[in-house]
Amino acid sequence: MTHQSLARRVACVAIILAGTSLRLSAQQKCPAIVGGAMPLAYSGGPTVADITACDLMTRLYIYAADSMRGREAGTPDAMRATAYIEAEVRRLGLKPAGDNGTYFQNLPVTARVLGAGSSITSGSTTFKPNQDFSITALGADRKVSGDVIFAGALADTSNMLTADQVRGKVVLVTGAVGGRGGFGGGRGGVGAANSLSGAVAILTVVPAIAPPRLAFTLNDTAQTEGRAAYNTAHPEAAAGRGGRGGRGGFGGGQQLLAGTITSTVAAALLGKSVQSAVRGDVGAAETIDVRVETIPAPTRNVVAIIPGSDPKLRGQYVVIGAHSDHVGMSAARPVVEHDSLKAYNIVARVEGADTRNAAPPTAEQWARINAIKDSLRKIYPARPDSISNGADDDGSGSVSILEIAEAFARGPVKPKRSLIFIWQMGEEKGLWGSQYFTNHPTVSLDSIVADLNLDMVGRGEASDVTGRSKDDVELTGAANYVQLVGSRRLSTELGDIAEDVSTKQPMPFKFDYAMDANGHPQNIYCRSDHANYARYGIPVIFFTTGGHADYHQVTDEPEYIQYQHMARVDKLVFDIATRVANLDHRVKVDGPKANSPFAGCQQ
Repeated sequence: MTHQSLARRVACVAIILAGTSLRLSAQQKCPAIVGGAMPLAYSGGPTVADITACDLMTRLYIYAADSMRGREAGTPDAMRATAYIEAEVRRLGLKPAGDNGTYFQNLPVTARVLGAGSSITSGSTTFKPNQDFSITALGADRKVSGDVIFAGALADTSNMLTADQVRGKVVLVTGAVGGRGGFGGGRGGVGAANSLSGAVAILTVVPAIAPPRLAFTLNDTAQTEGRAAYNTAHPEAAAGRGGRGGRGGFGGGQQLLAGTITSTVAAALLGKSVQSAVRGDVGAAETIDVRVETIPAPTRNVVAIIPGSDPKLRGQYVVIGAHSDHVGMSAARPVVEHDSLKAYNIVARVEGADTRNAAPPTAEQWARINAIKDSLRKIYPARPDSISNGADDDGSGSVSILEIAEAFARGPVKPKRSLIFIWQMGEEKGLWGSQYFTNHPTVSLDSIVADLNLDMVGRGEASDVTGRSKDDVELTGAANYVQLVGSRRLSTELGDIAEDVSTKQPMPFKFDYAMDANGHPQNIYCRSDHANYARYGIPVIFFTTGGHADYHQVTDEPEYIQYQHMARVDKLVFDIATRVANLDHRVKVDGPKANSPFAGCQQ
């Protein structure tokens, strides 16, 4: 057989395989393409080689199911999620690129927990940790003592205790403070919090103690030592960053001890029930003894490779990545009624957790909220919800790169350079997985020519507020909508490739670059995993369909994802990856690089 006839036969086989894939995908039927109401649960059929809306729906209803409990890094829930990903890449025949011939790269994460030796004592009575009380922020072991004083509800600022009244005392309060069900966690209650800064501790009275909330730490010595060395060499830069401080702290001094107690404990400390107590009531002195234990918290990336087809170029890599975690089930987050929250956010909190300075709803807005809620109630009964499923953030990116990996593994397109698929764990904790991989790469960092990052690619409807421009103009989605961030910051050529590939799509995208503006207050360029590749001078593109009212809410569910739009975004990324992987040269870097990987990031 001649070389030419062999080439023709290979080409014919490729066409036949491609045609088979197209026929299979054309036969797929699912709610994502046939219309109608999206289900609360769904089980699809086998996935196919093409990138399809039905495949994405099948995968996401698994990956963002309640059974995954929000995939918080450091928890068994996240381990279960990565086990699903590992099983899929193993099934597709990708090459392991983690530790010791496995698909997993283990991150050295530990968790701080309130130890069994902790206690609250008052007179001869001793109360038990995680049963009678909890501590919401765990640092080092601490012991504080002081008389008890009742401050009432901090939401009521009309008659607050004075600084002299609380100085040196253990303050009991009712109601959520700081927006997370305990003192010192969020944006609310700042004025009241500052008025209590002289207290030794603040304890919030709650109906029952929630399961312990772990405090996780990534013990990446390379990052710690690298940043310390950079700060020593550049003291002006370290001073400029200002050290941020911990949440709930008051600057300069030691962080205020904060926790929760049951009403039974509060009654014992005050000598009366909380219901009968009045602001300013005092109780006996108490001692809070906090003993912190450190335990291993297994956490891992999933890393897999499709080797390149060119022997000369397969030693170079295009990274296609997403983050596999979400924010889980916060012990402090209350159970909410799903559809009521959905209706409220659609009208009054249009950017979800990213909403800033939202005024209370007007009477007209309340009428709209109630109308939406009533329409949803006709479809579903009341749905109590406490799981942040993260269907879009970043279940959409996670299942997208599985789809893209399957299209390369089972389809006819075989790029010259190798492709690394990486599911990075702990992005929500501070870009942990990408930080660890770039500090401890499983291939030479110099061999990576580009990083394509998918984070929240499942929405972008015209009704979605996808962000705000630098000058605070509201951005909204569209049928051909996708945001690009960082695409020309290090490589003009990479940005040009993205634009050119888009023009060749069946429905070309109109890229929105508004969130990529220098000095944008939301600093999006520094808030997803691509930032850790860029700090090493690797050209990046961050693909996202932007924010929406379900961002970091329990309403971020698979039923609200735009699967056909997501499939088009994924095909765009597939084609860009193919173009970059087939170049006869590395993507040219012509933008300014950071002067150190540890210099910090500022858009």
